[in-house]
Amino acid sequence: MSTLQITHVGHGTNLIQIQGQNFLTDPVFSSRIFRFFKRRKPEGLVPQDLPPLSAILVSHAHYDHLDIFSYKYFKTTLPVVVPKGLGKFFSKFLPNPVVELAPGGKHLQQGVEIHALPVRHHGSRWLPIRHRAATAYLLKSPESCVYFCGDSAYGPHFQNAGENFSIDAALLPIGGYHPRWWLKKQKMTPEEALQAFEDLRAKQMIPINWGVFDFFRENPEEAWKRLEAGAAQKALGPRVRLLQPGQVFSA
Repeated sequence: MSTLQITHVGHGTNLIQIQGQNFLTDPVFSSRIFRFFKRRKPEGLVPQDLPPLSAILVSHAHYDHLDIFSYKYFKTTLPVVVPKGLGKFFSKFLPNPVVELAPGGKHLQQGVEIHALPVRHHGSRWLPIRHRAATAYLLKSPESCVYFCGDSAYGPHFQNAGENFSIDAALLPIGGYHPRWWLKKQKMTPEEALQAFEDLRAKQMIPINWGVFDFFRENPEEAWKRLEAGAAQKALGPRVRLLQPGQVFSA
């Protein structure tokens, strides 16, 4: 029986099942983000079909990763792990117990280690406009290791993580990088995401943050086509697992 299963729900939302525990990343089940950005594809899992969750992991405060309205589907006793400094903001809206982790911090959740790792990104809200912390998470059990990056620009932090952990699957963002002049210090292109995958030395890559929401009329097929072409050039094709919402990766 597989000890690791990842269901891509859509965008940054993923169900990670590791060592009998169920973790949900950046849950977004709304049909629109910040009223303007419409969902193109339905969720791969509706909240009612989720298994009992061990914790929710929030990577940063951008509306497409921290959607307050989606938490109506979860018990208020469910712990939520957030970057250091985001707990006070989160608790203004929701009563869930909060675990804050700074980069380098670790939390043990029922036998699974949750490590917070640095990214080159900040999660701001429009009202008020204020930069807030962001983080990647690494889930580590005796049998498996998963790296989840909600969003990040490319940088040496990927290589550092690859040198310190043996990663089975890396969930890496490949979309939302236009306009480039504005977002190059915040987001990766598909080609940069492939380089991050190599730096992480992960066995498998699962692309996220693509094709689900209509951001600035972005071509929903561009990101994965560029990723596919880049993976073929680097002979990485068999190790890149492109999941549509609802599809499952097992290891």
